[in-house]
Amino acid sequence: MSGTILVVLSDTHIGSSTAIAPLKFTVHNRSSYEAQVMEANRLQRWLHRNWVDFWDYVNEKRKKKRVIVAHLGDVIDSYHHDSTQLVQEVGDQAVMALELLQPYRDIADKFIGILGTAVHAGPDHAIEADLYRKLGADYVEQQMTIDIDGVLVDLAHHGRAGFRPWTSSAASLASEIMLDYAQSGLPLPHYIFRGHLHTMDDSGSKFENTRLIQCPSWQLKTTYANRVAGNTRRSDIGAVLLNDGKLDLSHARYKGQPDGRKVITL
Repeated sequence: MSGTILVVLSDTHIGSSTAIAPLKFTVHNRSSYEAQVMEANRLQRWLHRNWVDFWDYVNEKRKKKRVIVAHLGDVIDSYHHDSTQLVQEVGDQAVMALELLQPYRDIADKFIGILGTAVHAGPDHAIEADLYRKLGADYVEQQMTIDIDGVLVDLAHHGRAGFRPWTSSAASLASEIMLDYAQSGLPLPHYIFRGHLHTMDDSGSKFENTRLIQCPSWQLKTTYANRVAGNTRRSDIGAVLLNDGKLDLSHARYKGQPDGRKVITL
């Protein structure tokens, strides 16, 4: 082994009709008589192509290196906000999640499960915590600071991003977290990764040795998201790598989302 790759995933929301899914999956698993095989829709097929492309890239980079996979939470969509844009039985969503994530858990030397929002993770995060345990997670936590070959990385689910494309909240959140570390007498983290918002934000070079990244997701916009953020068309789709302490954002924003927005000539 020489070096380490940290893979940071977030907000897969498996079970949503606009999120990453297996190309074929079974619903109504509760009964052999009711079980029904479904196929991924157009959005999910596009996400799946990029999912495979991302992990192919990880496999290319990971040769002779230790691999750590961290999921920042909201693994499945669960049932929320009276949504019908999902696989209705949460148990079926969990089966889909295990099918998608287990191959990449198997290549990881360590797997970290960060708990997301209760509306997706279940009461007191019970469903998500159980899912992480079934994946054989080495750690299941609300927040973690990890030392990877001398590089300190802070992981948690909830972050902050600017509410307009031309604004950023990454630097202010980074400064808040850095102050908390300083007041606790702890060394400052080199990288801070957050999820939840499905759009990227980056503190960049604002601070000399600390950088905060709001991570992309694996869910395109839902009807609910269009209601609360109707004037933006995209979620950022992809994931983030830390390769021997160097940030790799090359696969953090996949293009060509089939979001249905077209120019129609009348």
